Amino acid sequence: MTRGITPDENPTNLQEQLLLEDAKAGNGIPIQGGMAEPLGDAPRLVAHYGGNPEDWVKMSSIQTKIINGMTVQIHWFKNIQNNQVVELKLKRTHLKIAPKN
Repeated sequence: MTRGITPDENPTNLQEQLLLEDAKAGNGIPIQGGMAEPLGDAPRLVAHYGGNPEDWVKMSSIQTKIINGMTVQIHWFKNIQNNQVVELKLKRTHLKIAPKN
């Protein structure tokens, strides 16, 4: 069964909101997809948003912020033919702190 549309995540603070706005403005780097490395999610994206499988790439924000003890980065999918940006998600990773001796 094919998954449906993944809704955009809502920011929980101003710093996350600014990261999301930066991503929506197109400031990011492709990390997977396109002609060289088709996305596993490409058939689902084509079914819900249109285009061709090779049109879709997974993107990552250029910036990573440290917010409340976590690194926060944005991931999303982009159609490189029409610049459609969909399914923005916040990737939060807790910082690892070395134990004190």
